[in-house]
Amino acid sequence: MKATAYILVGILFFGALAVIGYFTIITEGGPLKKELYSLKIYFKNAEGIKIGNKVTVQGVANGYVSKVDLVQVDETGKIIEGNKEGVGTMVEVTISLPSPIKLYENYTIKIKNESLLSGRVIAIDPGTAYDQDPKTGKMLPGAKVRKPIDFQTLSRTMVIEGKTTEDPLVTLSELIAENRADIRKTVSNISLITEKINNGNGTIGKLINNDEIHKNVNTALSDAQIVLRELREGLEDTREQAPVTSFIRALLSAF
Repeated sequence: MKATAYILVGILFFGALAVIGYFTIITEGGPLKKELYSLKIYFKNAEGIKIGNKVTVQGVANGYVSKVDLVQVDETGKIIEGNKEGVGTMVEVTISLPSPIKLYENYTIKIKNESLLSGRVIAIDPGTAYDQDPKTGKMLPGAKVRKPIDFQTLSRTMVIEGKTTEDPLVTLSELIAENRADIRKTVSNISLITEKINNGNGTIGKLINNDEIHKNVNTALSDAQIVLRELREGLEDTREQAPVTSFIRALLSAF
């Protein structure tokens, strides 16, 4: 009976491992995923992009990065096929898509951060068939209708280029590195100020640490409240006496 229970537990355990392995390795983004539709995109700089990074089309997850290579380019920026040496390099990023996409002439492809703390993604905006009014989204009068680029032509004969946006965290770290001396000086000044306040030096330090000043401030505030109360009462008395004064003035003016 115990042996049967052990066998069942083992089957369940290895079955669970198989299911997890399928969804993490075989399915989309895994190294054994079958590439249905591949597209090569060329970047001058592919900072932060690695195999497995997500691809989005108009903000919707639609594929992943399957390969990253360096390729040679000639004087005109044209990609050199084979092992010939050029005058520079570009980054060739191959993406795998579950279905072909339609790109128009005004398409944009960018490497960017999906959010401040998330990893890098390749964001594709396929463009539009015609120029749109940014407010209404309707076709502008006289706009030329564009035809979508055939995916086979797109993936075989056209050179698709993308742009790379700066990583905000990298930019922040570079800014900190460039101004390290000023930052240290500012932190040192803040430390000196807080030390003086804690020691009771200066007006703020005395206000915080000297009990006598606290008492004087409270007394001044109490006196100010008394003065304001007396002023309010005086104004109310003046307002109440105003009709009587006006009546006496009118009576005297009659004679």
